[in-house]
Amino acid sequence: MPNSVWMKQNVLVKTVVTQQFKDSYLKELEGALAASKQSVEKIKSSLSQVILRGGVGGQYDDLVKAQLQEEKAKQEQMVMDLEAKKAEVAKLELGSVYVQGALEGTVEVKVGDNLFDKISSTSVLVQDGVILSID
Repeated sequence: MPNSVWMKQNVLVKTVVTQQFKDSYLKELEGALAASKQSVEKIKSSLSQVILRGGVGGQYDDLVKAQLQEEKAKQEQMVMDLEAKKAEVAKLELGSVYVQGALEGTVEVKVGDNLFDKISSTSVLVQDGVILSID
């Protein structure tokens, strides 16, 4: 019988805001925004083609149209979310701490360990890709 196992653990990534971080993150968001806008345009084009066929495919066209409208709504929401994120990042003050997100990690737990202490969320403070501290 094993004395230890590896378990999943969430690791919160916090970043010290630097100009390099802001520039890099804004560029990344801009790329994702451009891709999402392009996707919306492609979906609109596909949707127009289905509508122009004028019901030739009957129920199939209705199903395709519904799926395209649903995907279009998702992509448009993504565009709005990315624009909001860009505005948020642009306003960040240099030297402040920004919660960038969570990653999934693993932790070894052994017989006798307090499980909740071991698997509770950990945070990592990063500045320009360099880990400054782990809490």
